[in-house]
Amino acid sequence: MIRLRVWANELPMGWFGHEAGQYFFQYHEDWLNSGHAYVLAPQFVLRPEPHWGESVKIFFANLLPEGAALEEILSAIRMRDANPFEVIGQLGEELPGVLSVRAQGKLPSGRQQYSLLTKETLSQRIKDRDQQKPLLTSNDQSSMSLPGAQDKLGLRYDGRRDRLYDSVASTPTTHIVKPDTRLMKFQPSAINEYLCMRLAAAIKLPVPPVHLIQVPETVYIVQRYDRIVSSDTVKCLHQVDGCQLLDLGPDWKYERQGLVSLKRIVEALRDLQLPAKDLMNFQRWVMFNYLIGNSDAHAKNISVLIDETGYALAPFYDLLCVQVYGDDRLALYIGDEDQYTSIGAHSWEAFCEDCGFSVKPTLRLFRKMANDVAKAWVSVTAQATADFALTPSELALIHSITQIIEANCFAAVSMTAKR
Repeated sequence: MIRLRVWANELPMGWFGHEAGQYFFQYHEDWLNSGHAYVLAPQFVLRPEPHWGESVKIFFANLLPEGAALEEILSAIRMRDANPFEVIGQLGEELPGVLSVRAQGKLPSGRQQYSLLTKETLSQRIKDRDQQKPLLTSNDQSSMSLPGAQDKLGLRYDGRRDRLYDSVASTPTTHIVKPDTRLMKFQPSAINEYLCMRLAAAIKLPVPPVHLIQVPETVYIVQRYDRIVSSDTVKCLHQVDGCQLLDLGPDWKYERQGLVSLKRIVEALRDLQLPAKDLMNFQRWVMFNYLIGNSDAHAKNISVLIDETGYALAPFYDLLCVQVYGDDRLALYIGDEDQYTSIGAHSWEAFCEDCGFSVKPTLRLFRKMANDVAKAWVSVTAQATADFALTPSELALIHSITQIIEANCFAAVSMTAKR
């Protein structure tokens, strides 16, 4: 039997292990008796006996990067063809949410330490990606894992003083930085996500604070909602994403693969007895993604926070206009429709029927959001063009996104008329 210790902040939560070809997770006795224990995920109930099987592997695999990003990282750390257990053991000192995974006998230091990261150094790290040096592994003082298909880096950002810091050892990061993707088809991307997140905040959709810096490369920075800074000490919060909630691997995050849908996600959220405001915000998330052209809003873009008191919908993230890059196929269908051109009032009525929402209030909310988004986009983009020296390609992208948002908002208003 081989096992790694799983920690929640500085408390031992349990073990992630491998024996006789099977993965297992077992809660630590001290965790079960602590009086403030919460589950790793809803499918892993609190009990002293281990949980065995594919669900354990799926949960931990969802903590890792995906696709080409993972392959590049494994190549950089010389771990090609490694299994999730081996990769988590290598990258697991800082993971999404509260979790960290370490070899037995390796304890959290209890000390939080950061080192200054100059903008010049960050710029060089961004350039080094062309030499197959992933951002995620560019801090040689720490190891971490961040899910997703895009290369990114966790660090600490002081927005008031505009300073960046690397974490040292297992010190938690407080922000995630994303430069423009290296995929030419999806460039530029940083300004896109920044503006769409600012737009979400402008219409009071729950999102974390975001920043944009130029080093001189444009870099998008988002504050981690799974971190709380108190008296200069960082505390991590536990979260699971939609794939972990549905017991699905990251390769199944799209509805066209046959296992996930808005209906399944809503049913899972209702099973957690989330408050009504969270379900309302989920509705608004679906509508907002339609309006901004975020065709890539998939199951891993929804998360739930967990503590000893229960569950809450996490703030939203990864909001950007993907339609502007030519992708019109929805990751999660509205009704039975997966193309923007096919979506009409009937699609939203089917969405309501699938998810148990009242049709008339939903359509009224959709119409209001369309009007609000169209107005707010004008002010958000005007502020950004005043605040930053944007490149011609960034300005051209904003112009194209504006056309898409205007068209989607017009369509939303039209399809909700007389309803």
